[in-house]
Amino acid sequence: MKIVRILVIVVFVLAAAVFGISKGMDLKNRDTSIPEITSDRDVLEIPCDHTDEQLLEGLTAYDEKDGDLTKEIIAGNFSRFIEPGICNVTYIVFDSSEQPGTLTRKVKFTDYHSPEFTLSGPLVFEEGAGSYSTVLERLGASDMLDGDLTDWLVQTDSDANYQKTGDYHIQVEVTNSFGDTSAVSLPVHVLGSGAHSMEIELSSWIVYLDQGEKIDPMEYVEAVYNGEGEEVSKDTVTCESSVDPDTPGTYEIHYEAADGLGHTAETWLTVVVRA
Repeated sequence: MKIVRILVIVVFVLAAAVFGISKGMDLKNRDTSIPEITSDRDVLEIPCDHTDEQLLEGLTAYDEKDGDLTKEIIAGNFSRFIEPGICNVTYIVFDSSEQPGTLTRKVKFTDYHSPEFTLSGPLVFEEGAGSYSTVLERLGASDMLDGDLTDWLVQTDSDANYQKTGDYHIQVEVTNSFGDTSAVSLPVHVLGSGAHSMEIELSSWIVYLDQGEKIDPMEYVEAVYNGEGEEVSKDTVTCESSVDPDTPGTYEIHYEAADGLGHTAETWLTVVVRA
């Protein structure tokens, strides 16, 4: 029995010694160097429609044990905007010991502008034909970075009475994933029932202009139809524009058509001048 105890003690001592030697070797061989990512610029400037290669421009990564790790750099997610078009992105790289090195730098999207609203049809209705849901069916929103934002669009205010002839407005806004919010007050027109027997079709129902950019109203007249749905000359159309291209804001171009036989039509193009 005594011999057995001695053997157990000997085995225990040997195991402890082996464990201690193993830990000592691990400590001796442990990789204590952390990989480092460096950038040759403080701010990376890229277009909204950038490639992965453009996002990694100007970066290098090095580790004392593994050497050059530049090709192993991975770009993380973008932060919310610090200011419109500018955010942070964090990069990470791992060495052969799975130790991470990180770097955060600013990214500027050189061609970025805030989300814009779209219209699939005019916000012009006969009495009793328009409604909140009809307006929302025609409204959309898009963003240069997130793409389609229509599902995130909300109407925040309205004075429209779709049962009574008049000129009204609705307020809508949308926010992209970077925290940039666009809001606009859109005109709504309610016309008397049967007021017009012709139709003016425009190529767009809302247009965005950069400040100072000119606009040709007649460029947007796609077609004109009589009461039988037959296309007639665009020469029947006249227009009146309230657009001031030098002053940011929301404007309208009013189009009217008449064929000389008592048949008429009218519609509006919404124009937003960006700041």
